[in-house]
Amino acid sequence: MSFVLLMGITCVIYCLFFKSTDDRKLAKIFYLPVAALLCVSFWGCVQVLFGWSIAPESTIRTTIYLLSYVAFFLLVFLKIKGTSAVPIFFRFIGLIVTVYCLYGLILYFTGNEKILWYDRWAFSQALSSTFVNRNSFAAYAGLGLNCLIAYSFWLFNVSTPKLFGLKSKLLGFFARHPHQVVILSLSLIIVFTALLLTGSRAGIISVAIAIIYLTLNLSFRDIGKREHIGNVKSVSWALPIFFISFLAIFAFSGDMFKYRMNAGLENDYRFKIYPFLMELTQEGPLVGTGLGTFPEVFSEHRKPDLHRHVVRAHNDYLEILLTAGPLVGGLFIMLFSFFIVKLAFNRNMSFTMEVFSVCFVSIMLQIALHSSVDFPLQIPAIAITLCGVMGATAVLWCEHRR
Repeated sequence: MSFVLLMGITCVIYCLFFKSTDDRKLAKIFYLPVAALLCVSFWGCVQVLFGWSIAPESTIRTTIYLLSYVAFFLLVFLKIKGTSAVPIFFRFIGLIVTVYCLYGLILYFTGNEKILWYDRWAFSQALSSTFVNRNSFAAYAGLGLNCLIAYSFWLFNVSTPKLFGLKSKLLGFFARHPHQVVILSLSLIIVFTALLLTGSRAGIISVAIAIIYLTLNLSFRDIGKREHIGNVKSVSWALPIFFISFLAIFAFSGDMFKYRMNAGLENDYRFKIYPFLMELTQEGPLVGTGLGTFPEVFSEHRKPDLHRHVVRAHNDYLEILLTAGPLVGGLFIMLFSFFIVKLAFNRNMSFTMEVFSVCFVSIMLQIALHSSVDFPLQIPAIAITLCGVMGATAVLWCEHRR
Protein backbone atom coordinates (compact mmCIF):
# COMPACT_ATOMS: atom_id res chain seq x y z
CA MET A 1 0.00 0.00 0.00
CA SER A 2 2.90 2.36 0.76
CA PHE A 3 4.20 1.83 -2.78
CA VAL A 4 0.83 2.81 -4.22
CA LEU A 5 0.67 5.96 -2.06
CA LEU A 6 4.21 6.88 -3.16
CA MET A 7 3.17 6.38 -6.78
CA GLY A 8 0.13 8.61 -6.26
CA ILE A 9 2.18 11.40 -4.65
CA THR A 10 4.73 11.20 -7.50
CA CYS A 11 1.99 11.49 -10.11
CA VAL A 12 0.40 14.48 -8.34
CA ILE A 13 3.74 16.32 -8.08
CA TYR A 14 4.50 15.59 -11.72
CA CYS A 15 1.10 16.83 -12.91
CA LEU A 16 1.42 20.02 -10.84
CA PHE A 17 4.96 21.02 -11.79
CA PHE A 18 5.66 19.48 -15.19
CA LYS A 19 4.65 21.50 -18.21
CA SER A 20 4.58 19.46 -21.39
CA THR A 21 5.92 21.12 -24.51
CA ASP A 22 4.39 18.38 -26.64
CA ASP A 23 0.83 18.82 -27.85
CA ARG A 24 0.01 15.21 -27.07
CA LYS A 25 -3.55 13.97 -26.91
CA LEU A 26 -4.61 10.50 -25.93
CA ALA A 27 -5.97 8.47 -28.86
CA LYS A 28 -9.67 7.76 -28.51
CA ILE A 29 -9.15 4.00 -28.42
CA PHE A 30 -7.32 4.39 -25.10
CA TYR A 31 -10.32 6.11 -23.56
CA LEU A 32 -11.80 2.60 -23.17
CA PRO A 33 -9.38 1.16 -20.55
CA VAL A 34 -9.16 4.50 -18.74
CA ALA A 35 -12.96 4.74 -18.64
CA ALA A 36 -13.17 1.13 -17.38
CA LEU A 37 -10.75 1.78 -14.50
CA LEU A 38 -12.32 5.11 -13.55
CA CYS A 39 -15.81 3.63 -13.73
CA VAL A 40 -14.94 0.81 -11.32
CA SER A 41 -13.06 3.23 -9.03
CA PHE A 42 -16.08 5.54 -8.92
CA TRP A 43 -18.32 2.56 -8.22
CA GLY A 44 -16.10 1.57 -5.30
CA CYS A 45 -16.63 5.04 -3.81
CA VAL A 46 -20.40 4.69 -4.31
CA GLN A 47 -20.36 1.29 -2.59
CA VAL A 48 -18.68 2.80 0.45
CA LEU A 49 -20.85 5.95 0.57
CA PHE A 50 -24.13 4.03 0.37
CA GLY A 51 -23.06 1.27 2.73
CA TRP A 52 -23.18 -1.48 0.08
CA SER A 53 -19.66 -2.72 0.84
CA ILE A 54 -19.42 -5.36 3.55
CA ALA A 55 -15.83 -4.24 4.26
CA PRO A 56 -15.43 -0.51 3.50
CA GLU A 57 -11.71 -0.50 4.35
CA SER A 58 -11.00 -3.17 1.73
CA THR A 59 -13.06 -1.31 -0.86
CA ILE A 60 -11.27 1.98 -0.18
CA ARG A 61 -7.89 0.27 -0.44
CA THR A 62 -8.81 -1.41 -3.76
CA THR A 63 -10.16 1.89 -5.14
CA ILE A 64 -6.88 3.64 -4.30
CA TYR A 65 -4.98 0.90 -6.11
CA LEU A 66 -7.12 1.32 -9.23
CA LEU A 67 -6.69 5.10 -9.24
CA SER A 68 -2.92 4.71 -8.85
CA TYR A 69 -2.87 2.50 -11.96
CA VAL A 70 -4.67 5.18 -13.98
CA ALA A 71 -2.24 7.79 -12.64
CA PHE A 72 0.79 5.69 -13.59
CA PHE A 73 -0.58 5.08 -17.08
CA LEU A 74 -1.00 8.84 -17.60
CA LEU A 75 2.43 9.53 -16.07
CA VAL A 76 4.17 7.20 -18.54
CA PHE A 77 2.09 8.56 -21.42
CA LEU A 78 3.07 12.15 -20.62
CA LYS A 79 6.67 11.50 -19.61
CA ILE A 80 7.93 9.49 -22.59
CA LYS A 81 9.51 11.97 -24.98
CA GLY A 82 8.36 10.98 -28.43
CA THR A 83 7.81 7.70 -30.24
CA SER A 84 11.54 7.06 -30.53
CA ALA A 85 11.69 6.47 -26.76
CA VAL A 86 8.99 3.77 -26.76
CA PRO A 87 11.29 0.88 -27.85
CA ILE A 88 13.71 1.89 -25.11
CA PHE A 89 10.89 1.70 -22.57
CA PHE A 90 9.99 -1.84 -23.70
CA ARG A 91 13.65 -2.83 -23.45
CA PHE A 92 13.78 -1.28 -19.97
CA ILE A 93 10.79 -3.38 -18.84
CA GLY A 94 12.35 -6.52 -20.31
CA LEU A 95 15.66 -5.92 -18.52
CA ILE A 96 13.96 -5.20 -15.19
CA VAL A 97 12.15 -8.52 -15.44
CA THR A 98 15.48 -10.15 -16.33
CA VAL A 99 17.01 -8.85 -13.09
CA TYR A 100 14.13 -10.33 -11.09
CA CYS A 101 14.52 -13.65 -12.92
CA LEU A 102 18.30 -13.70 -12.37
CA TYR A 103 17.78 -13.09 -8.66
CA GLY A 104 15.20 -15.88 -8.62
CA LEU A 105 17.60 -18.29 -10.34
CA ILE A 106 20.34 -17.50 -7.84
CA LEU A 107 17.95 -18.21 -4.96
CA TYR A 108 16.63 -21.34 -6.64
CA PHE A 109 20.04 -22.92 -7.12
CA THR A 110 21.29 -21.95 -3.63
CA GLY A 111 18.55 -23.70 -1.67
CA ASN A 112 15.46 -21.57 -2.37
CA GLU A 113 14.97 -20.90 1.34
CA LYS A 114 14.39 -17.14 1.31
CA ILE A 115 12.09 -14.54 -0.21
CA LEU A 116 14.23 -11.42 0.14
CA TRP A 117 15.20 -11.54 3.84
CA TYR A 118 12.18 -13.61 4.93
CA ASP A 119 12.11 -17.38 5.32
CA ARG A 120 10.15 -18.96 2.49
CA TRP A 121 6.83 -20.34 3.72
CA ALA A 122 5.26 -21.46 0.43
CA PHE A 123 6.23 -22.97 -2.93
CA SER A 124 9.56 -24.23 -1.64
CA GLN A 125 10.19 -26.28 -4.81
CA ALA A 126 9.35 -23.50 -7.27
CA LEU A 127 11.16 -20.39 -8.47
CA SER A 128 9.26 -17.23 -7.52
CA SER A 129 12.04 -14.62 -7.07
CA THR A 130 10.73 -11.84 -4.77
CA PHE A 131 7.11 -12.96 -5.31
CA VAL A 132 5.34 -15.21 -2.82
CA ASN A 133 3.16 -16.86 -5.46
CA ARG A 134 4.86 -18.72 -8.31
CA ASN A 135 1.84 -18.18 -10.59
CA SER A 136 2.10 -14.42 -10.19
CA PHE A 137 5.81 -14.47 -10.93
CA ALA A 138 5.20 -16.58 -14.03
CA ALA A 139 2.82 -13.89 -15.30
CA TYR A 140 5.43 -11.21 -14.57
CA ALA A 141 8.17 -13.18 -16.33
CA GLY A 142 5.90 -13.67 -19.34
CA LEU A 143 5.30 -9.94 -19.54
CA GLY A 144 9.04 -9.32 -19.69
CA LEU A 145 9.55 -12.11 -22.23
CA ASN A 146 7.02 -10.49 -24.58
CA CYS A 147 8.82 -7.13 -24.30
CA LEU A 148 12.24 -8.69 -24.96
CA ILE A 149 11.06 -10.58 -28.04
CA ALA A 150 9.30 -7.52 -29.50
CA TYR A 151 12.28 -5.25 -28.88
CA SER A 152 14.73 -7.80 -30.34
CA PHE A 153 12.58 -8.16 -33.45
CA TRP A 154 12.28 -4.39 -33.84
CA LEU A 155 16.03 -3.81 -33.39
CA PHE A 156 16.88 -6.61 -35.83
CA ASN A 157 14.70 -5.13 -38.58
CA VAL A 158 15.66 -1.48 -38.17
CA SER A 159 19.35 -2.46 -38.08
CA THR A 160 19.30 -4.53 -41.29
CA PRO A 161 16.86 -2.82 -43.68
CA LYS A 162 19.00 -3.16 -46.82
CA LEU A 163 20.56 -6.58 -46.27
CA PHE A 164 19.30 -9.73 -47.99
CA GLY A 165 19.54 -13.28 -46.75
CA LEU A 166 19.27 -14.45 -43.16
CA LYS A 167 23.01 -15.01 -42.73
CA SER A 168 23.85 -11.49 -43.93
CA LYS A 169 21.20 -10.02 -41.68
CA LEU A 170 22.43 -11.86 -38.59
CA LEU A 171 26.06 -10.90 -39.23
CA GLY A 172 25.08 -7.30 -39.90
CA PHE A 173 22.93 -7.21 -36.80
CA PHE A 174 25.74 -8.50 -34.60
CA ALA A 175 28.26 -6.11 -36.19
CA ARG A 176 26.08 -3.08 -35.47
CA HIS A 177 24.91 -4.04 -31.96
CA PRO A 178 27.31 -6.62 -30.48
CA HIS A 179 26.65 -5.68 -26.86
CA GLN A 180 22.89 -5.55 -27.24
CA VAL A 181 22.85 -8.91 -29.04
CA VAL A 182 24.71 -10.55 -26.15
CA ILE A 183 22.58 -8.87 -23.46
CA LEU A 184 19.29 -9.63 -25.21
CA SER A 185 20.26 -13.25 -25.87
CA LEU A 186 21.24 -13.81 -22.25
CA SER A 187 18.10 -12.03 -21.05
CA LEU A 188 15.85 -14.23 -23.16
CA ILE A 189 17.54 -17.38 -21.86
CA ILE A 190 17.37 -16.21 -18.23
CA VAL A 191 13.71 -15.18 -18.37
CA PHE A 192 12.63 -18.27 -20.29
CA THR A 193 14.45 -20.61 -17.88
CA ALA A 194 13.02 -18.83 -14.84
CA LEU A 195 9.52 -19.04 -16.30
CA LEU A 196 9.73 -22.82 -16.69
CA LEU A 197 11.20 -23.29 -13.23
CA THR A 198 8.20 -21.57 -11.65
CA GLY A 199 6.28 -24.76 -12.37
CA SER A 200 3.17 -22.64 -12.93
CA ARG A 201 0.98 -24.61 -15.30
CA ALA A 202 -1.40 -21.74 -16.08
CA GLY A 203 1.46 -19.24 -16.30
CA ILE A 204 3.55 -21.30 -18.72
CA ILE A 205 0.61 -22.23 -20.98
CA SER A 206 -0.73 -18.66 -21.15
CA VAL A 207 2.74 -17.28 -21.94
CA ALA A 208 3.31 -19.96 -24.59
CA ILE A 209 0.04 -19.05 -26.33
CA ALA A 210 0.89 -15.35 -26.17
CA ILE A 211 4.39 -15.90 -27.57
CA ILE A 212 2.98 -17.99 -30.43
CA TYR A 213 0.54 -15.16 -31.19
CA LEU A 214 3.33 -12.57 -31.01
CA THR A 215 5.74 -14.58 -33.16
CA LEU A 216 3.18 -15.40 -35.85
CA ASN A 217 2.04 -11.78 -36.06
CA LEU A 218 5.56 -10.39 -36.23
CA SER A 219 6.71 -13.00 -38.73
CA PHE A 220 3.89 -13.16 -41.21
CA ARG A 221 1.83 -9.99 -41.01
CA ASP A 222 2.44 -7.16 -43.49
CA ILE A 223 4.05 -4.86 -40.96
CA GLY A 224 4.44 -1.22 -41.87
CA LYS A 225 6.07 -0.20 -45.13
CA ARG A 226 6.69 -2.54 -48.03
CA GLU A 227 10.45 -2.56 -47.60
CA HIS A 228 9.99 -4.37 -44.29
CA ILE A 229 8.01 -7.31 -45.71
CA GLY A 230 11.08 -9.35 -46.63
CA ASN A 231 12.63 -8.71 -43.23
CA VAL A 232 9.47 -9.85 -41.47
CA LYS A 233 9.23 -13.14 -43.32
CA SER A 234 12.94 -13.88 -42.95
CA VAL A 235 12.55 -14.38 -39.19
CA SER A 236 9.89 -17.08 -39.47
CA TRP A 237 12.50 -19.41 -38.00
CA ALA A 238 11.81 -17.89 -34.58
CA LEU A 239 8.79 -20.08 -33.89
CA PRO A 240 10.48 -23.48 -34.33
CA ILE A 241 13.46 -22.24 -32.32
CA PHE A 242 11.04 -21.30 -29.52
CA PHE A 243 9.57 -24.81 -29.47
CA ILE A 244 12.99 -26.49 -29.63
CA SER A 245 14.17 -24.35 -26.70
CA PHE A 246 10.99 -25.15 -24.79
CA LEU A 247 11.52 -28.91 -25.23
CA ALA A 248 15.23 -28.68 -24.39
CA ILE A 249 14.70 -26.81 -21.14
CA PHE A 250 11.78 -29.11 -20.37
CA ALA A 251 14.13 -32.08 -20.61
CA PHE A 252 16.69 -30.56 -18.22
CA SER A 253 14.44 -28.70 -15.77
CA GLY A 254 13.90 -31.57 -13.34
CA ASP A 255 10.95 -33.57 -12.02
CA MET A 256 9.04 -30.64 -10.51
CA PHE A 257 8.17 -29.10 -13.87
CA LYS A 258 7.18 -32.46 -15.37
CA TYR A 259 5.03 -33.24 -12.35
CA ARG A 260 3.23 -29.90 -12.55
CA MET A 261 2.52 -30.24 -16.27
CA ASN A 262 1.21 -33.79 -15.88
CA ALA A 263 -0.79 -33.27 -12.68
CA GLY A 264 -4.54 -33.82 -12.94
CA LEU A 265 -7.08 -31.04 -12.48
CA GLU A 266 -9.73 -33.04 -10.65
CA ASN A 267 -8.29 -32.24 -7.22
CA ASP A 268 -7.55 -28.57 -7.92
CA TYR A 269 -9.32 -26.60 -5.20
CA ARG A 270 -10.06 -23.60 -7.42
CA PHE A 271 -12.39 -25.66 -9.60
CA LYS A 272 -14.48 -26.38 -6.53
CA ILE A 273 -14.69 -22.67 -5.77
CA TYR A 274 -15.87 -21.50 -9.23
CA PRO A 275 -19.41 -23.01 -9.10
CA PHE A 276 -19.80 -21.57 -5.60
CA LEU A 277 -18.75 -18.11 -6.82
CA MET A 278 -21.19 -18.21 -9.74
CA GLU A 279 -23.96 -19.15 -7.33
CA LEU A 280 -23.02 -16.28 -5.01
CA THR A 281 -22.98 -13.81 -7.91
CA GLN A 282 -26.41 -14.91 -9.09
CA GLU A 283 -27.93 -14.72 -5.62
CA GLY A 284 -26.01 -11.66 -4.43
CA PRO A 285 -26.87 -7.98 -4.81
CA LEU A 286 -26.64 -6.33 -8.23
CA VAL A 287 -24.54 -3.58 -6.65
CA GLY A 288 -21.89 -6.11 -5.58
CA THR A 289 -20.41 -6.87 -2.18
CA GLY A 290 -17.73 -4.16 -2.42
CA LEU A 291 -14.43 -4.02 -4.28
CA GLY A 292 -11.75 -6.11 -2.60
CA THR A 293 -14.18 -7.90 -0.28
CA PHE A 294 -13.76 -11.44 -1.59
CA PRO A 295 -11.98 -12.74 1.58
CA GLU A 296 -14.85 -11.53 3.78
CA VAL A 297 -17.52 -12.89 1.43
CA PHE A 298 -15.82 -16.27 1.16
CA SER A 299 -15.34 -16.57 4.93
CA GLU A 300 -18.98 -15.75 5.60
CA HIS A 301 -20.65 -17.89 2.94
CA ARG A 302 -18.35 -20.81 2.16
CA LYS A 303 -19.83 -24.30 2.31
CA PRO A 304 -18.57 -27.13 4.56
CA ASP A 305 -16.90 -28.96 1.66
CA LEU A 306 -14.78 -25.84 0.97
CA HIS A 307 -12.48 -26.53 3.89
CA ARG A 308 -9.58 -24.28 2.84
CA HIS A 309 -9.77 -20.52 3.30
CA VAL A 310 -8.56 -18.47 0.32
CA VAL A 311 -8.15 -14.71 -0.03
CA ARG A 312 -8.45 -14.64 -3.84
CA ALA A 313 -11.01 -16.23 -6.14
CA HIS A 314 -8.32 -17.48 -8.53
CA ASN A 315 -10.41 -16.06 -11.34
CA ASP A 316 -10.32 -12.29 -11.83
CA TYR A 317 -13.51 -12.32 -13.94
CA LEU A 318 -15.64 -14.09 -11.34
CA GLU A 319 -14.21 -11.94 -8.56
CA ILE A 320 -14.96 -8.61 -10.26
CA LEU A 321 -18.49 -9.80 -11.10
CA LEU A 322 -19.05 -10.72 -7.46
CA THR A 323 -17.48 -7.69 -5.78
CA ALA A 324 -18.42 -4.93 -8.25
CA GLY A 325 -21.72 -6.52 -9.20
CA PRO A 326 -22.76 -8.14 -12.50
CA LEU A 327 -23.59 -4.81 -14.15
CA VAL A 328 -20.46 -2.79 -13.35
CA GLY A 329 -18.19 -5.84 -13.41
CA GLY A 330 -19.62 -6.90 -16.75
CA LEU A 331 -19.15 -3.38 -18.13
CA PHE A 332 -15.51 -3.41 -16.99
CA ILE A 333 -14.82 -6.72 -18.75
CA MET A 334 -16.69 -5.61 -21.87
CA LEU A 335 -14.78 -2.31 -22.21
CA PHE A 336 -11.40 -4.00 -21.88
CA SER A 337 -12.38 -6.78 -24.29
CA PHE A 338 -13.57 -4.28 -26.90
CA PHE A 339 -10.35 -2.28 -26.44
CA ILE A 340 -8.12 -5.30 -27.10
CA VAL A 341 -10.14 -6.49 -30.10
CA LYS A 342 -10.15 -3.00 -31.63
CA LEU A 343 -6.41 -2.64 -31.00
CA ALA A 344 -5.65 -6.06 -32.49
CA PHE A 345 -7.46 -5.43 -35.78
CA ASN A 346 -6.18 -1.96 -36.64
CA ARG A 347 -4.03 -1.67 -39.76
CA ASN A 348 -1.96 0.87 -41.73
CA MET A 349 0.48 1.66 -38.92
CA SER A 350 4.16 2.48 -38.95
CA PHE A 351 6.61 -0.39 -38.40
CA THR A 352 7.47 0.62 -34.82
CA MET A 353 3.85 1.20 -33.91
CA GLU A 354 2.80 -2.19 -35.31
CA VAL A 355 5.53 -4.16 -33.54
CA PHE A 356 4.86 -2.77 -30.07
CA SER A 357 1.08 -2.67 -30.48
CA VAL A 358 1.19 -6.38 -31.34
CA CYS A 359 3.42 -6.89 -28.28
CA PHE A 360 0.93 -5.11 -26.03
CA VAL A 361 -1.97 -7.17 -27.42
CA SER A 362 0.10 -10.31 -26.82
CA ILE A 363 0.70 -9.29 -23.21
CA MET A 364 -3.00 -8.59 -22.72
CA LEU A 365 -3.83 -11.98 -24.24
CA GLN A 366 -1.45 -13.67 -21.82
CA ILE A 367 -2.87 -11.86 -18.78
CA ALA A 368 -6.46 -12.43 -19.94
CA LEU A 369 -5.89 -16.18 -20.26
CA HIS A 370 -4.05 -16.40 -16.94
CA SER A 371 -6.76 -14.38 -15.18
CA SER A 372 -9.29 -17.11 -15.93
CA VAL A 373 -7.57 -19.41 -13.41
CA ASP A 374 -5.59 -17.02 -11.21
CA PHE A 375 -5.31 -13.39 -10.09
CA PRO A 376 -2.39 -11.67 -11.90
CA LEU A 377 -4.27 -8.37 -12.26
CA GLN A 378 -4.51 -8.10 -8.46
CA ILE A 379 -0.73 -8.13 -8.04
CA PRO A 380 0.44 -4.47 -7.94
CA ALA A 381 3.81 -5.20 -9.62
CA ILE A 382 2.05 -6.80 -12.60
CA ALA A 383 -0.75 -4.23 -12.82
CA ILE A 384 1.61 -1.25 -12.57
CA THR A 385 3.95 -2.70 -15.22
CA LEU A 386 1.01 -3.47 -17.49
CA CYS A 387 -0.26 0.11 -17.19
CA GLY A 388 3.23 1.40 -17.97
CA VAL A 389 3.39 -0.70 -21.14
CA MET A 390 -0.09 0.53 -22.08
CA GLY A 391 1.05 4.14 -21.55
CA ALA A 392 4.06 3.61 -23.82
CA THR A 393 1.85 2.04 -26.48
CA ALA A 394 -0.53 4.99 -26.23
CA VAL A 395 2.34 7.33 -27.15
CA LEU A 396 2.69 5.53 -30.49
CA TRP A 397 -1.02 5.91 -31.15
CA CYS A 398 -0.88 9.70 -30.92
CA GLU A 399 0.04 9.68 -34.61
CA HIS A 400 -2.76 7.28 -35.46
CA ARG A 401 -5.84 8.67 -33.68
CA ARG A 402 -9.14 6.93 -34.26
